[in-house]
Amino acid sequence: MVGSCQTRSVTEKDVYTHGHSDAVLRSHRSRTAANSAAYLVPSLEAGMRLLDVGCGPGTLTADLARLVAPAEVIGVDVSADVVAEATAFAAEAGIDNVSFRAGDIRDAGLEPASFDVVHAHQVLQHVSDPVGVLVTMKSLARP
Repeated sequence: MVGSCQTRSVTEKDVYTHGHSDAVLRSHRSRTAANSAAYLVPSLEAGMRLLDVGCGPGTLTADLARLVAPAEVIGVDVSADVVAEATAFAAEAGIDNVSFRAGDIRDAGLEPASFDVVHAHQVLQHVSDPVGVLVTMKSLARP
């Protein structure tokens, strides 16, 4: 249903298909706003609240947080281990307007229509219900 977040559990099909091996994480750690979200950067402004779906180790999320500071940025990923890494990365980098949550975006407990930007980079091809994820993303974006 558009406009609402439905509670559901993560299934085995919703686990990141590439896994979070050292090689995959090494590749994801190199992601920045410039090299992975250049299409989005010109539209970002300070004060925009942003959600990054499938945030991985948080380097892209943290870079986006710098661009919209002081607004809040939230990264969500299904892997608790990767979210812990993202949290540590942001703390070490001194970025205090970003936080991370482990879990499925469809059951993340986020307020509908509360984000100016809802972003996902290379995520939809890895979920069992990409349309459901898009519906949830739309419900979280401000009109």
